[in-house]
Amino acid sequence: MEWKDCAAFWCYWGKARPAEPGAELHLLACHSLDVAAVGVVYLQHQPALRAWLMDQLGTQDEQALRNWLAFWLALHDLGKFSISFQGQRADLVERLQGEAPSSLGPAGVRHDSLGFAFWRQHVQPLAQAEGWFGGDVDTEVGIDCWVRAVTGHHGQPPLAQVHHLGEHFRPRDREAAMAFVSAMRTMFLTPGAAAIAAGMDADAFEQCSSRLSWWIAGLAVLADWIGSNAEIFRYRATPSTSLADYWADALELAEAALSSSGVRPVPRQRARSFAELFPHIAQPSPLQAWAADVDLPDGPQIHLLEDVTGAGKTEAAVMLAHRLMAQGQADGFFIGLPTMATANAMYGRVAGVYQELFAGDASLVLAHGRKTLVEAFAASIVAPGQDEGDARQADESATQRCLRWLADHNKRALLAPAGVGTVDQALLGALQSKHQSLRLLGLVRKVLVVDEVHACDAYMQRTLEAVLEFQAYAGGSAVLLSATLPGGMKAALLAAFARGCGQRAPALAQQAYPLATSWSPSWSSAVETAIATRPEVCRTVRVRYASDRAAVLEVIASTLRAGQCVAWICNTIGDALQARADLAALVPAGHTTVFHARFALGDRLDIEERVLGTFGAHSGPEQRAGRLLIATQVAEQSLDIDVDLLVTDLAPIDRLIQRAGRLRRHVRDGAGRRLTEPGAADQRGEPCMWVFGPPWTEEPPANWVRQSAPGSAAVYPHHGQLWRTARVLQAGHLRMPDDARALIEAVFDPEDELPAGLRAHANQAEGKAYGDRSQALLNSVKLVQGYQRKGLDWTAETVAPSRLGEETIDVLLGRWEGDRLLPWRHDKPQAHAWAYSTVRVAKRLIAEVPAPASAERAVARQAVLDGLPGGGKWVVLLPLERDAEGFAGSAMALDKPTGALVASIWRYDDEQGLLRAAQAD
Repeated sequence: MEWKDCAAFWCYWGKARPAEPGAELHLLACHSLDVAAVGVVYLQHQPALRAWLMDQLGTQDEQALRNWLAFWLALHDLGKFSISFQGQRADLVERLQGEAPSSLGPAGVRHDSLGFAFWRQHVQPLAQAEGWFGGDVDTEVGIDCWVRAVTGHHGQPPLAQVHHLGEHFRPRDREAAMAFVSAMRTMFLTPGAAAIAAGMDADAFEQCSSRLSWWIAGLAVLADWIGSNAEIFRYRATPSTSLADYWADALELAEAALSSSGVRPVPRQRARSFAELFPHIAQPSPLQAWAADVDLPDGPQIHLLEDVTGAGKTEAAVMLAHRLMAQGQADGFFIGLPTMATANAMYGRVAGVYQELFAGDASLVLAHGRKTLVEAFAASIVAPGQDEGDARQADESATQRCLRWLADHNKRALLAPAGVGTVDQALLGALQSKHQSLRLLGLVRKVLVVDEVHACDAYMQRTLEAVLEFQAYAGGSAVLLSATLPGGMKAALLAAFARGCGQRAPALAQQAYPLATSWSPSWSSAVETAIATRPEVCRTVRVRYASDRAAVLEVIASTLRAGQCVAWICNTIGDALQARADLAALVPAGHTTVFHARFALGDRLDIEERVLGTFGAHSGPEQRAGRLLIATQVAEQSLDIDVDLLVTDLAPIDRLIQRAGRLRRHVRDGAGRRLTEPGAADQRGEPCMWVFGPPWTEEPPANWVRQSAPGSAAVYPHHGQLWRTARVLQAGHLRMPDDARALIEAVFDPEDELPAGLRAHANQAEGKAYGDRSQALLNSVKLVQGYQRKGLDWTAETVAPSRLGEETIDVLLGRWEGDRLLPWRHDKPQAHAWAYSTVRVAKRLIAEVPAPASAERAVARQAVLDGLPGGGKWVVLLPLERDAEGFAGSAMALDKPTGALVASIWRYDDEQGLLRAAQAD
């Protein structure tokens, strides 16, 4: 078909930018084929994904699948034929169509929803009448799934209905759109492609299409982003060749675009032994040996590994991922962790081995990766090209959407062959949040590893269950790691994975610990394997339960004076800073490190490096002697530190077991020198953990926790679990691993009766947990419902957040140098200095920042905002100025009771972090 044969649709622009050298616009038909070409070429490089789609659709014809997807992706921007979209650049309408539009159409409905509505009202009746997809009219419901998936390429499903559609499409617009659909049908909807729908029972086609729509929507988003890169897909303002020739050109450009995108799979490595992957580990632990030798079936599978801290769960998980990849069952992995700090720690353990899992050059993309945070991977995944920057367009462009999404480097980790990040990025794939489909696509053919699973609260657990269901349905595998896990939680996670495989929940029987639990739909039941424990991690930790703060301060000070090192893990930032103040007179200056989440990212990474250098595996007496670490939960998990004495605030037993893993973690002599000889025994005496909590009593009052530890009472609202933890600690020791299972069940057993004073708190906490789980169920997407809106507005991730609690925001810290506004970490490379100057806080605390008083500073501040992704719309910029006490800045906080904005002063330094100093006058 030649250009002249369908002249109507060549009079419509698809992408535009302000006047620059070269073409100002890209024809809509060209852009549509660009995106279809990216999707088709992407699938060519994903043989396993292609095979899965063919299996689901019941076809063995690869060319039919290719044409089927090309047809639908080419229609992703069908709504751009509307005058409502075209009228955003009335000058281009006049240029292409020879006259200015008399009406620009109603505002407020985006082209994604207009495209879906146009198909249903104008194209679908014609398709039925002419039998495009066979003679069964019931096929229409399944077809809707494909239309909804591709038109929903803005990262959210289109609206189900658009009122007064005729006001959005003029007669000539309808004619042009129908001509374009006809052209795409001629090109792509071959008899083989049409048979994908016509060859199935209508109900089966609907069910299949509904489920697949989640991943097709993700493919549409990704193809639109990559196909919108104007640096590769050069703008073309005039037709100059045939559609077939342009399609051939688009396919070549798509190859180039995908080659530079970082999303193509990397060849997998051959199977390697544990010794080859981890040559620094002379003798694998029993869990690691199990991971290296256990039989792995074909198809989706889940492995849940429970073992003590120090048993090498990370290496066991990597070994399982490698074996699944080597067997051709996965193309990569994503490791999700509970916090940014644990993600950083995981990076250090994975960075040295991940490349051995690939035969080609694979990029390891991290949520926040130490010193390589931005430099090593900021542009490695889906380079978005230059933003059109056209203020006249109300619809957010694909490039703008891509830039905004990639501005959060954490999100890139799901698209790379190897990724490490917070578990939130995976959880958002199962929530009604923007771009969830892109996250699901990123997880396809990856082994999903979730570390510290026990850290999930009720809301996160239910959301993780939804993720596992999707992962299993797509044929993926999962490895879940935990030192301690209540039996009910384990059963629920395994049941969710089984549900995704269309199977019933496997029964569990073993109470052994450590334990590896595996399940595959090819097995009749779960396989539970008791794991031996390495002798060096078998130990008894003496527990001293204390309520006298003075006694706690004295034992810390005396231990430090004796030349040993100490960590105090507090439950809140406020408690940590109070501990620092209380110990200031007892500890020499410069010997205390405070580590919590409210530091600028660059400072936090520096502190983490300092902590590892002082207390980590390679530290010696000269680094450790007399040193004190005061930290919050950031030091609780996955941080390879080793202290001589551990003090911790009272927390639920699973958290205390994790914290105890930081106590004498490595074998050392009496002075703190590392002993690495096989069979070496620790020479520091019996390990002791002090637990600071409310006075122990068998009959606690209702305010038992709150009266002495209000911060802990807020962080851990189930005070019955805290009391049960204090009760088991009265035995004066923890024997690991022997006591682990009994301790967990003793604290988390829902049938265990509580003292009368705590029942109200417990009922409230348990009710909230039920409510949170119900909220997760409401917020999560449902596999069987397909890609469509069900009750929530998907406009942002905060609508269905990955965690409940206060909404947070990134605060960018700046510092005034005269009238120049510099990033707090202006020592970093200029392109990324603001990323390193970021700290996340509750949004209500820094809701607004007053404009500078001087015109010069106002201009400087605006220049910084203009240089940020989205013009700084998604962050708060807090300028700080030096005063006699350090650096301070003003902000407006939201007063929750009244809803009024209250002026406040914030202070920042690299030793204590960001503190709310006072309410401004």
